[in-house]
Amino acid sequence: MIKRAWGAIRRRLADPRLTETNALLVDIRWELKQQRKYLEGFRALASTPIYAEIREFTEARQYTFEETMRRVAQERLSLARFGDGELKIMLRPQFGLKFQPWSAALAGELRAVLEMDGYDPDRLLVAFPYTIRDVHWTGVWLDLWPEVKPLLNPDVHYGSAHVTRPVFFAQLGERGVQLWRDVWDGQRICVVTGQGSRFKLEPALFDNAKSVEFLYSTPRDAYADLSRLKNELERRDADKLYLLALGPCGTLVAAWLSQRGRWAIDMGHISESWANVFADGAWPESLNVVKKYPSNHPTAALDQT
Repeated sequence: MIKRAWGAIRRRLADPRLTETNALLVDIRWELKQQRKYLEGFRALASTPIYAEIREFTEARQYTFEETMRRVAQERLSLARFGDGELKIMLRPQFGLKFQPWSAALAGELRAVLEMDGYDPDRLLVAFPYTIRDVHWTGVWLDLWPEVKPLLNPDVHYGSAHVTRPVFFAQLGERGVQLWRDVWDGQRICVVTGQGSRFKLEPALFDNAKSVEFLYSTPRDAYADLSRLKNELERRDADKLYLLALGPCGTLVAAWLSQRGRWAIDMGHISESWANVFADGAWPESLNVVKKYPSNHPTAALDQT
C-alpha cells in the first residue's frame, strides 16, 4: 500500500500542470516581495519630514529611558504614559480598544493630561512615545502627528512612555530591571488593575517591594468605573505607591493622584514586557485582556474577549 501511495505521489509531482502552477506561485511570491520593497521605500520617504519634526521635539524636550526612570525614582514623580491607544482615543472619535470604548469625556480628559492643563510638572511626568520607525508607528505618526504636535506643552519636558515596554528591556537589559526595582525598593505598593486582570507580580521585578495589595476596577471600560474607583482611592493610604494597569484610565488615574499629592505610576504591560524579553514570552498585546480560567471557575465569564 505504501509503495502504491508513493507511486501516486511521484506521478502527481511529474504532472506538467502542477509544475506550471508551482512556477507561477514562485513568480507571484517574488513579485509580492518586490512590491513590498517599493511600499517600504514609499513609506520611508513619506514619513521622513514627520520623523524629522518628531526627532527635533524628542531631542529637545523628551527624557531618555534612564532619565525618565531617575526622575520617577529620585523625585517621586507620578508617571502618566501616552501610547498609540491613548493618542487615537484622544484624537479619533469612535476609536476604541477592546477593553476601553471611546467616549468624548475620556478623550477630553486625556487631552488635558497631555497638555498638562491643571497639572503640576513637579509632581507629574507625562510620558510621550519613544520614536520607533516601524510599519506600525510610521502609520500612527503619519496619521496623528500634525494633530499631536500643537497639543504638546512648550513649557515642560516629557518622559518616555516606552519604559514599560519590551524595547526598554531589550535595550537596557538587566540595567532596565534594576532601574524599575529602584523605584519600589522597600515601598508599600497598591496595584490598581481590572478584576481578573492578567497582570502578574513578576518576582524578578517586584520581590523587593515591602508589601503589595490590590485594588480592582472593572475588566473592561474602566472609565465607566472611574468615579467609584476615585472614591475608593481617596480612602486608601496616601503614603503608598500606586501602580496602575488600567489602559487609558491608568493615564488619567496617575495624573489625578498626582494632584492629590500621591505617588502613582501608570505601568501598563510591564510584567508581560519583561517576560517578552527575558522569558521568551508573547508580545503583550497578543495576550488576553483577562486571565483564562477553567470553564467551571467563578470568574470564567471574564474570559470573553
